[in-house]
Amino acid sequence: MTLTVQSISLLSALGLGSVIGILIKHILDRNGELKIKRKTINEEKYRTILIYMSIIINPENKDHFVLNDNILYNLKNNNEIKEYALSKLNEYYYQSLLYASDDVMKAFKVFLANPNREKYILIARKMRMDLWNNKTKLTITEI
Repeated sequence: MTLTVQSISLLSALGLGSVIGILIKHILDRNGELKIKRKTINEEKYRTILIYMSIIINPENKDHFVLNDNILYNLKNNNEIKEYALSKLNEYYYQSLLYASDDVMKAFKVFLANPNREKYILIARKMRMDLWNNKTKLTITEI
């Protein structure tokens, strides 16, 4: 059986195309894995931030959440609890510069300036949008 120049060219092209296809698939898979990791990390950080925000709004909420924070659970005075949670939030605010979207950062800053339930809902909505690209039509009264 003899191979013609055309068939050799075709086989070479198929081989090179397969290698390029495998390389592109690997790059796309790797990027997908990185996106999932980043989203998971952000979700965990956002969850912790929301917990501390909730504790600032109502210090008794500390008993409803599980955090790996022995200092918080040893505090008894509501003012101390709020002050501690605020210091943790300030720490998370500066860490958020590395991973949070601009909208989350702006909402976070607004909350830190004057914490209340409406601002809590605002930042939660921004976090939700940042994580899942979901726009929500829920109003504050519905949440």
